[in-house]
Amino acid sequence: MLPKDGAYMDYYSARIDTIIEQQTDTTEVAEVYTEESYRTASDIITKINSSTTKLTEKGLKNLKKLELEILRNTIYARHGYTFKKKSYRQFFDSVEWYIPISENVDKELTSLEKNNIKSLFKFYLIIIL
Repeated sequence: MLPKDGAYMDYYSARIDTIIEQQTDTTEVAEVYTEESYRTASDIITKINSSTTKLTEKGLKNLKKLELEILRNTIYARHGYTFKKKSYRQFFDSVEWYIPISENVDKELTSLEKNNIKSLFKFYLIIIL
């Protein structure tokens, strides 16, 4: 399981928005500044064990993109997959049970995990398309 006290934020995928504030009584710009926002995941990811529980459409359809990514990659992390993507590596390096040992863990995956990976990826694609 993932730690319940973790901050599930993707620090490597910041979105930078330019904010333009208008003065209320004129057409002049009062201030222009940028604001960073980060993707976050709720604590639902600490309650779902995607390696041992069959995931259903009902349980997945309301999850955010980052939550689907974390749940899918938690399966790989449990088998010691060495993540190349910096944001995944940063996230799992902070989990005490994660020990990266292999670049290919496909032979280690159970049929339940393979099915859950497919389901998670299916809902991930629905969100991004």
